[in-house]
Amino acid sequence: MAAAAGSAALIATPARALKYAATEHHLKVDPKMVSWTPGPVSVEPEEELNLVGADVMDEITLGWCKLMRQAYPKLSVTMQARASGAGAPALVDGSAHLAPVGRELLPAEEKAFTDKFGYAPLAFKVATGSVGSLGKTASSVILVDKNNPIQGLTLAQLDAIYSKTRKRGYRDVTKWGDLGLTGEWADRPIHLYGLKHPNGIEWFFKQVVMQGGDYRDGIEFVKGKGFTHAFTVAAEDMASKPGGLTYALLANVTPNVKVVPLAYKEGEPFVMPTVETVYPHRYPLSRYIYIFVNRPPGQPLPPKVKEFLSLVLSKQGQDVVAKEGVYIPLTAETVREERAKLA
Repeated sequence: MAAAAGSAALIATPARALKYAATEHHLKVDPKMVSWTPGPVSVEPEEELNLVGADVMDEITLGWCKLMRQAYPKLSVTMQARASGAGAPALVDGSAHLAPVGRELLPAEEKAFTDKFGYAPLAFKVATGSVGSLGKTASSVILVDKNNPIQGLTLAQLDAIYSKTRKRGYRDVTKWGDLGLTGEWADRPIHLYGLKHPNGIEWFFKQVVMQGGDYRDGIEFVKGKGFTHAFTVAAEDMASKPGGLTYALLANVTPNVKVVPLAYKEGEPFVMPTVETVYPHRYPLSRYIYIFVNRPPGQPLPPKVKEFLSLVLSKQGQDVVAKEGVYIPLTAETVREERAKLA
């Protein structure tokens, strides 16, 4: 009941201004998570540790910077919170030691780095995205007309709906009847919407759902004044086309559409995006946010960079995330996986 109520509350909340986010949760850090004990880092007075990247991560990034400054008072820890798109270029030109990015890197960003260095930047998951906040790397959702009787979708079905490559192996899907709907819905075509690329949400959907496959023909790729406006355009247009389907955010839900629960695989329960399902990533379209660094293969991280990441991936670092109340702290298991990259 609590999960359902939380989802309903998020759906009913009107979209707020980009970059602002109301508190979504009061989660505590997993007590099994490792604590941070600052290790030895030899630095010259006023030596810099520079972070350049996402403005939507500024609160948690500043919290990490404060803890790092307290532990190493001779180290000048600087932060430039411009945009997610500023992170990769700052790694390429050497102006950043760490790049907080509120999404996966776009292909052009990774290519620019790889073209210069010959290897890809190293990604660390540093928090889970929000459930439904506008502008805080929210979970993606699937919207259909409010009268659509579909009870849920799997990732394989979504892949077959959107892609012509169907890498997840599901049969071709072009009509609602292909998904088991009957009556007036059986022969009704699925009218698809999406975001014009390059866009972080579109890229996340393509990689996670379609496994990097190719879009089918006939998708209506919308573009407006920001992705939030574009999604609203799709939701409003879909109200007049009962066979429509789009990926979007909870902030884009209108009275004319509904959110479709999702499952990773056939036979698993369909789940809605709530704090309870996004925190452990049981909801299939839960997001992560990242810090990217430049580490040549086989080489150790610079001690000051390694120590900053060790802080982030600790009880103290994840407590900063928890207290922000919008982004969601990592689970202890995910922290163990990410800390293994520090070796």
